[in-house]
This record gives sequence, C-alpha cells and structure tokens, in this order.
Amino acid sequence: MKKSKLKSLWQQAVATGCMGLGLLGLSTFLSTAQAYEIKTVFHTEHFAINQVILGQNETLDGPTQSSITGDIQTLNRSNKLYQSTTVVFPAGSPGYTGRINTPIEGVLTISNYNSNKDRIFFDTNAQYAANGGLYIGYEQLSEMINQKVLNTLIGELKDLPVVYTDVPVSGTGFDPTTNSFFVTGISDATILDARIDDSTYYTKETYYKLNKSCKVDLLFFTDRIVPNIPLFISGRAAINRINCTQPLDQAQQQQPPQTQQQ
Repeated sequence: MKKSKLKSLWQQAVATGCMGLGLLGLSTFLSTAQAYEIKTVFHTEHFAINQVILGQNETLDGPTQSSITGDIQTLNRSNKLYQSTTVVFPAGSPGYTGRINTPIEGVLTISNYNSNKDRIFFDTNAQYAANGGLYIGYEQLSEMINQKVLNTLIGELKDLPVVYTDVPVSGTGFDPTTNSFFVTGISDATILDARIDDSTYYTKETYYKLNKSCKVDLLFFTDRIVPNIPLFISGRAAINRINCTQPLDQAQQQQPPQTQQQ
C-alpha cells in the first residue's frame, strides 16, 4: 500500500514536470558524440531534473561521464539554472516510471548559484531511482531560507522531487488515524515533517528505531509549505540513508499503534 502511494505521487509529478518543456527549451535530444539520450523530466525556473538513458552496449565510463557532464552544463547555462540533477539509467531502461527501486548507473549534480565555477559531483555509487531528486542539504536549506535572495527559490521545491540530505531526526512518531510513521527535523530556520511511505534501502523494522542521534537522507515530495518562522515544510518521503552516532537498539524502537481485533 505504501509503495503504491509513493509511486502514484511520483507518476503524477512526472506528468506535471514534463508539461511545457518547450517553453524553456528543455526537451529530449540525442548526443551527437555518444549513444545516450537526455530528457528533462522535471523543471522549474531555476532547477531541473534530467534522465539519461545509455545506448546499447554503452557504459558509464570516464569519457561518457565527461560527455554527459558537458551536455548538462550546456543545458544549465542556456536555461540559466542554479542547479540540476541528472539520473543515468542503463540501456533499455524505461527511465523515470514512479518506481523508486528502478536500477540506475549514477547521479550527476551540477550547481552554480551565480558563482564563476560549476560545482560538479558524479555519484556512481547510487543504485536506484530513489536517489533521483534535486539534492539539497539540510544546512543548505536553512541558508536558502535565511538569505533574502535565495529565499525566493523555496517555492520552486514544491514542484520537484527533492533529496534532502543530513536531516536531523528531532522526533519520530505515528499518526494513529492513518497508522503512518513520521520523521521531523527541526532547526531555527525550518521544520521538515516527513511521512515515511517507503525505503529501497531499509526495512520498516530498521527505520522505526530512529533516534535523536540520527541524520537521514530523504527522497521528498512536498505537500505544503507554510511561510512561518521557522518555515514549515511537510510531505511524503522515502528514506535513502541513515547515519546515527548511537546504536539503533531495540529499546529505542518505535512501535505502530495496535489495532483492535474484531
């Protein structure tokens, strides 16, 4: 049930994100030097998420990585983007389908917030489409909120799947009305409240044990943003990574509410 909810949400986002690509010049094209195909799946005024599907017998080796990076840098500059994520799928893959466990070859992140040089990171250890969102660190999110110029970008995040990294686990709990598990990260700048619908990397038994020593990476779909101080962001998420300084022992494990037997 949880997987179908998250899949439905992603499919809806893909359908919405693909609308109007021609307006920004973000469309499908074939590289002239390589066999891969690039397509922009999500976009806003300043951000984009692309997919690359490799050609038959093509691998994500050094030259292919360099070629993809150059093509995406050109796209980013021509569309005046601050940041993009490009997810590389193997040959024959359907690409973004709404399934977070779809295998991938890697994830390219390029950012340039009005600086003189692109910041480039190609993660070839990423294994699944769950890693295919716009990467925003929790501290980076706080900085965006606190800086007047970047604050205007926050509203664009609601139209994209976002991978929030290093989110502090300030609290966890269950909503008894929906039997849902929640993780909340709190700072002076923002409250990020995530209903955990799924995870490719962890079982429920593992992430129910989260404690306040933990930080998590979340593939996040925004439901609403409330412009209070701190800024409140709520949505549905999948857990990609857990990092804790204290063990996830049985004593700290959260348990869902018991349902009454008829």
